[in-house]
Amino acid sequence: MASAVNSKELLEAHVARTGGKIRTRFPPEPNGYLHIGHAKSMHMNFHLAFEKEAVPRDRRETVFRYDDTNPEAESKEYIDSIREDLEWMGWKPVQTTYSSDSFQLLYDMAIKLIEGGKAYVCHQTKDDIFKCREIAKVNAADPNANAGDPCSPWRNRPVQESLDLFEKMRTGQMGEGSATLRLKMDMTSPNPNMWDQVAYRVRYIPHPHAGDKWCVYPTYDYTHCLVDSLEDIDYSICTLEFETRRESYYWLLEALDLYRPKVYEFARLNITRTVLSKRKLLKLVKGGKVRGWDDPRMPTIKGLRRRGYTAEILNRFCEDIGVTRNDNLIEVEKLEHWARSGLNVSSRRVMGALSPIKVTLSNLEEAREVEALDVPFAPERGSHKIRLTKTLFIDASDFRREDSKDYFGLAPGKMVGLKYCSATMRCDEVVDGEGGKDAPPAELICSLGDLSQEPSSEAASAPAGDAGGGETAKRPPVRPKGNISWVSAEEAVRAEVRLYNHLFTVDSPDDKWEEQINPESECVMTGAVIDPSVLEKEHSVGTPLQLERIGFFVVDKDSTPELLVLNRTVTLKEATGKSTVPKDKSRKEIQARQAAEKEARKRVPPQEMFLSMTDLYSAFDDQGVPTTDKSGEPLSKSAIKKLKKEWEKQKKLYEKTLAESA
Repeated sequence: MASAVNSKELLEAHVARTGGKIRTRFPPEPNGYLHIGHAKSMHMNFHLAFEKEAVPRDRRETVFRYDDTNPEAESKEYIDSIREDLEWMGWKPVQTTYSSDSFQLLYDMAIKLIEGGKAYVCHQTKDDIFKCREIAKVNAADPNANAGDPCSPWRNRPVQESLDLFEKMRTGQMGEGSATLRLKMDMTSPNPNMWDQVAYRVRYIPHPHAGDKWCVYPTYDYTHCLVDSLEDIDYSICTLEFETRRESYYWLLEALDLYRPKVYEFARLNITRTVLSKRKLLKLVKGGKVRGWDDPRMPTIKGLRRRGYTAEILNRFCEDIGVTRNDNLIEVEKLEHWARSGLNVSSRRVMGALSPIKVTLSNLEEAREVEALDVPFAPERGSHKIRLTKTLFIDASDFRREDSKDYFGLAPGKMVGLKYCSATMRCDEVVDGEGGKDAPPAELICSLGDLSQEPSSEAASAPAGDAGGGETAKRPPVRPKGNISWVSAEEAVRAEVRLYNHLFTVDSPDDKWEEQINPESECVMTGAVIDPSVLEKEHSVGTPLQLERIGFFVVDKDSTPELLVLNRTVTLKEATGKSTVPKDKSRKEIQARQAAEKEARKRVPPQEMFLSMTDLYSAFDDQGVPTTDKSGEPLSKSAIKKLKKEWEKQKKLYEKTLAESA
């Protein structure tokens, strides 16, 4: 449109002010907590926009602006929270500004508009304005409708009269709702955003940043284009719902003969199994459905952070999904994929049991000390020692009363391996509690076998001997298919483990969203136990841990010296439940997802391609190639050779992708 074009003089003055730097802006309104949709906007404005325009790094500038024009909804709490989230996400703005810092300039511009016959003081109520807009709507749809005059009766009042009334608005001589300043735009336009927008209204509310200096406040539509221009923004990037505001955006800048930024729109982020509406999120908090704005089930930056998502994970997710003008629904599994990929590298391993069952080792006389790597594929990151004692805890999921061919855990009369021990353990007796066989057993009596011993011809039929007294060789070292985790009962650290699941039971919550809240979105395990190595190294709030064979967790702020509290970030592997995305969309969405995943794989360094596959492998070499399967068994030479071929293929693809994007 013609109004969007800068004159030569405006453009030259803009470049002179910026020194040739290219500017974007991230302008949240401080009326709530930032969520993952804002993470996408940050990534776009601080990084992706420059990448798409091939802007050299030394010419990139992003302004962080609080669009604080509505004192009724804004607060210092939100201002501080947004700043903290931006810093935590790792973005560094060239400057931090407030729209309210420009209130005087904006007021002066309003007077200029009145003087130029382009604004007027109006006394219509909200209902009056709505009725006039309905008339304009009918007239725009049918020019011959003659539905009436949509204009305010005060639209053509004398300029001086509007100036005097606007001054009274500013000095507190007009009541709230008694007058507004409106822009004299075009009531015959088919675009509702051109129907004489309100520019100023009277509000007797102190401003969280500007204080009580003002009682007239500019609207968002009046403010954001002017401040974009005042801050010399090159690319004003918004979500798609602002596309119809382009015309009004440029009308105002043209009316004041100001520099015009380029405006771009992209689709708002939508993720399955959650909601991103501030209104709905506020209702969840106020209604006590969640613990607060930082509840680990919330899609807020603070909620995701408390759940264990890092800034790197969120930024890699945003890089992966990119931006588009098409509305789409991103599966939450994509976000979880990047969590597993990142946490698999950063998380120290410890063993634990969420629902512990006591195990007594009948033939262990003395405790044994074993060593476990903190990160299996990175020996240089250290190790920790744990003790195999006479009484242990195993998780209830690792025991069944009845065995089956596809089950590799413990069962009566069955033998399993113990992680990090050259030993097997056989269940010899099940001791039931008050609940009988319908409840988990009170205790399991087991015996150890030793894989470090060579079998003898007599051993095959011999019973288990005394592991502490040299009789262990009587048990044949038959290697079991399953290895289970364990925790010394004598040294176990008590913990509260919070298992977080999706907040909603459906992919896309609708008008009945409150009825679709998942009642099992939070399951608290109060009797969990963790091996004591968790106390040997720092476990401050936010420390990531992998409870082996269970999932990725993070230390929660509710932890005390007496009780460790862990939040589950994600499970070790993706759930296999069926999606509830409508069938008429599934093919296109699946194709789009597959294309996106293929594109994302190109950007994965070969050293990281296997590290997230902890459901298949448990140890890796210094290049990230797997060396053992999930149970700790060494992979065959042919299997490793095949994996190395895949590694080399990924290396070539990754290097080609880097070269093309350079």
